[in-house]
Amino acid sequence: MEQILKDFSWDLGEYTLRASQAERGKLTLYDALNVYRLKPAPPVSPEGEKNHYICLAQETHELKYIFFYLHENEAYFNDRINTFLTAEGDRIHPERFMDLKLECRVEVLRRFQEYDPGRNVKFTTYIHRYISDVLLRFRMAEEYYAFDSLQKYKDARQIMELYAECNGNAEKTVQLFAEKNQCSKETAAEKLAAAFRQRNRRVPVLLNDEGEGWEQADELIPDHWDYTGILWAGMEAKAVDKAFDKLSYRDQRLLEKRNAICMTCGRVSDMKTKVSFEKLAEDFEGTGAPGAEMAYKRAVEKLMLELVRLGQLHCVRLKQISLQREGKKITAAAYAYQVDNDGAWGEIQFDLEKGTAWVETFAENDPCDTWEITDVAIHAIISVKNKKHPMKMVIPVTSC
Repeated sequence: MEQILKDFSWDLGEYTLRASQAERGKLTLYDALNVYRLKPAPPVSPEGEKNHYICLAQETHELKYIFFYLHENEAYFNDRINTFLTAEGDRIHPERFMDLKLECRVEVLRRFQEYDPGRNVKFTTYIHRYISDVLLRFRMAEEYYAFDSLQKYKDARQIMELYAECNGNAEKTVQLFAEKNQCSKETAAEKLAAAFRQRNRRVPVLLNDEGEGWEQADELIPDHWDYTGILWAGMEAKAVDKAFDKLSYRDQRLLEKRNAICMTCGRVSDMKTKVSFEKLAEDFEGTGAPGAEMAYKRAVEKLMLELVRLGQLHCVRLKQISLQREGKKITAAAYAYQVDNDGAWGEIQFDLEKGTAWVETFAENDPCDTWEITDVAIHAIISVKNKKHPMKMVIPVTSC
């Protein structure tokens, strides 16, 4: 977002956002519904060219065209937000509606540069799922949920909806969730338990009317150790066992000892008991800690690729093509990338000075969402700060 603000002009010329009642201290629903309005109204897009203003923004680097797009498509955003809020019986408050409209605008600004008009998909269709995530993140923050990812929050919402439809029948809920998501009943049961834990979580309350200090009754949050759930991390246990059995005995022992687990009984020990690389070198390598660490990483990669083959994970493989330097500073790079260890390679170009990147060629046979998998690859290289850029790497992807 910061780079967008630097590279693009914010000049709206003769156009201004419609003045609202908020300036006089009162926000109405009418204001929230028309927050994208411009005065005067911009020209209507040519008939049949739904992406007209997005393409102009990409070509001219003038953000006024983004505001023209928002003006022209405001009804779409209003409908999405209204449907989202009313689906669960929420009341429509102007302030809340306005907050969501502004969050949607930020997401449009964040995503429009990544959009490829050549794919013959309308920008509104392309951004649809991103807007869904914006709305869910907003709800997640309001509800004080403590899930560490949006996907886990989505799973919790889905399984609690099924629980309500099943009239509180937990066994039936677990069975339906497992069938819908093609996961084991053990995984579904853990997701239901996690949803219950979060639903019953007590929100912090003030100790006194002056707001001094906070109280959190941790003992009211039921919890238990579920070793199977921890070990499988949401994947089907049978598939993990099958992938693990494909490894050599040495690779299996490296993974078990380094991660303090037993794949036979499912026991997960304290990570303080994990075996050091020095000790692993004595047992397996005899070449010192670096050799043991390299062997361990190879074992992890083998397991990951087996899980990819079994459809439990996705992965993206990166291979450095070239680096450009100015003095000692690396300014640009090019990487080939491949999805799920199969198919033709694609190419991503990086401007490391500006912290930007673009896909030169998309990888073929990509079973994941193309934009999401390339986001993962781009972030892995852009996030390298003052370090040697990797010649190659393989990254697991769990959210496609």
